[in-house]
Amino acid sequence: MSEASAAAGRPPAPRRRYLVDRGFQLKYALLMAGAGLVVAAVFGIWLHQAHVQATALLSPDAETRALVERSDRLLLGAFVAIALLLAASLGLLGVVITHRVAGPVFVMGHYLRVLAEGRFPRMRTLRRSDELKLFFRNFLDAVDSMKVREARHTAVLEDAVRRMRAAAAVAPELAPSIDALARAAQERRAALAQDDLELTPLSVPAPGRKTGSQ
Repeated sequence: MSEASAAAGRPPAPRRRYLVDRGFQLKYALLMAGAGLVVAAVFGIWLHQAHVQATALLSPDAETRALVERSDRLLLGAFVAIALLLAASLGLLGVVITHRVAGPVFVMGHYLRVLAEGRFPRMRTLRRSDELKLFFRNFLDAVDSMKVREARHTAVLEDAVRRMRAAAAVAPELAPSIDALARAAQERRAALAQDDLELTPLSVPAPGRKTGSQ
């Protein structure tokens, strides 16, 4: 098989989304950009006052005034460019920083939706640059414990169904209850098997947690 055909057979690489929670991330990115503009404005006002005081000591001839006006325009242009660059840089930094928080929160929100549907989520690792690693690890351990407890309860329920079926001959009135319990046991077993947990390691593995390759 040629390299071109092999590459065509591979699934496309997932595109990285930086705006996972658009409202949250843009809010703080704009706040950081606004803070950058405020800092730049305060610095610009101070610089302008110093410039006015310095130029007031110069001789008032026309050539000097023209030179000062030209330097004022250059200074104003440089200041506006620096202020916009600072605001854009801080805004971009805000998106990157909030992405490291919004990403894990988005993933855990998805896991909660899967749990609410009666299934167990397929866990994935956090990126090395993500925040909330300890909280995510605790969340993963909690899901582990829930799955172990669910499996134990399912086994008890299945054993009760087997015992009740064995006694159904002498107590036929138990048949509806046995069928209901059997359906509940099947639903729980299906939930456990439908999306089995991948023991994917975190960037910083918890003590006692197995690590594996991704």
